[in-house]
Amino acid sequence: MSSTGTAGGGTSASAGELQTLDEAPLSGAHWRWTAIAALGDYLDAGSIVAGGAALPLFTAYLHFGSTAVSLIAALGSNGVSTGIGALVAGRLGDRYGRKFIYSWDLLIYALGALVVALAVDAPMMIGGYMILGLAVGIDVPTSWSLIAELAPRKQRGKLMAFTNIFWYIGPIVILLLALAFHPLGLLGGRLLFVSLLVVALAAWLLRRQLTESPRWSLQQGDVAEVEIALGKLAAGATAAAGASGTLGSGGAATAGAATTSPGAGDGGHQQGYRALFSSKKLLKRLAFLMPIYLLWGLPAGTYGFFEPTLFKTVGAHSLLTSDGLDILWFGSAIIAVVFVFMPLNDRIDRRILYAISAAFCAAGFFLLVWAPINNIWVALGNILLFGFGQGIGLWPLQRIWSVELFPTELRNTAQGFLWAVMRILLGIWSYFLLDFTSAVGFDMVALAMALMFTYNFVVGGLLGPRTESMSLESI
Repeated sequence: MSSTGTAGGGTSASAGELQTLDEAPLSGAHWRWTAIAALGDYLDAGSIVAGGAALPLFTAYLHFGSTAVSLIAALGSNGVSTGIGALVAGRLGDRYGRKFIYSWDLLIYALGALVVALAVDAPMMIGGYMILGLAVGIDVPTSWSLIAELAPRKQRGKLMAFTNIFWYIGPIVILLLALAFHPLGLLGGRLLFVSLLVVALAAWLLRRQLTESPRWSLQQGDVAEVEIALGKLAAGATAAAGASGTLGSGGAATAGAATTSPGAGDGGHQQGYRALFSSKKLLKRLAFLMPIYLLWGLPAGTYGFFEPTLFKTVGAHSLLTSDGLDILWFGSAIIAVVFVFMPLNDRIDRRILYAISAAFCAAGFFLLVWAPINNIWVALGNILLFGFGQGIGLWPLQRIWSVELFPTELRNTAQGFLWAVMRILLGIWSYFLLDFTSAVGFDMVALAMALMFTYNFVVGGLLGPRTESMSLESI
């Protein structure tokens, strides 16, 4: 990597500020910023599951046919509109900053939730879902960039995994509300989106406290924003360390600490998709990430939106049982993230966690190939293997690698592209899924998803990058 300086100062100043960020003790400020940013994950997954839970009620009210249901699945926050939002806003987040995105994106989400809650016909319903999807695509890649760029290098995996917990909590809350609102019928379905509206507005207000990414600010020469962020971290470190009031006071930089200016990697300070696709190094990283990202996203998106429908129609389980299995799926993933991934990911070879995780998920779907889904014990086995398995490493690591493998000036752009391709193809998959399942049987769908995770097991387990405890600039 080059050692050229940034726009705002010399190499030594930038390196010192980056080392301060990387060597900072984990403090309340880190957790608070991560939680506020991770509300985007809550709203992403919450909107997907709210759509799946409320769709049968809206279908009965509006007399939707299979085409309308497929369109909602394809165009909403589980599909194409999210991809479009990510493709556009990923670039904007690199050009204008992470804070710029936060200043308005959740207001768009709130509008989408309101439109769905008040929907009285199919165009209004589909339009509301598309607005929600656009907002999710705009928000989540930027949230991940900000968290990674604020995190100490030895705690980055732990803080990024915290976003997974919010992604899992959102559906659990929505499903519990769906059960509580069940006696209200269609009104209960509308209230699910009212709850998302309230959380979106609360998150928008909380995010006004967030600082701009210091790494992005260093590139722009915005010293004031850097000092604000470092000051807040210093205050948190003082509170956590008691008498030790210095931030990053560990002597010389360790081997993994930042020693170069931000954005000094392959591609210099160029921005945009042209810079992303003109770099052979970054193209190789995209070529590694894209297939595993997609082959995770198709099964996860299928269960996120269609699990209650599939288990009710294909498995002949009651709606209550299907919702309970869905809650168990998300809950088991939280247990794995908290008790397996978060303690281990910054300390051991992450490829081990990834391979074990993908193997669990693959086994969960091979089980449905060999055994009937209408057997409750088989259904439980599938849910636990997929749920607990994904939390061990597969889903957390893919989002971690997606922020680590690209330089600051292209981080949002790259994530936006990854998200766009994955969600657009997921939207196409979702449009044809129900017809495909009817034509070939769910066991063939399960086989396809088992083979997807088998690919992830082989490629991610063998070729995954060794980035644990390294600075973003060193990576």
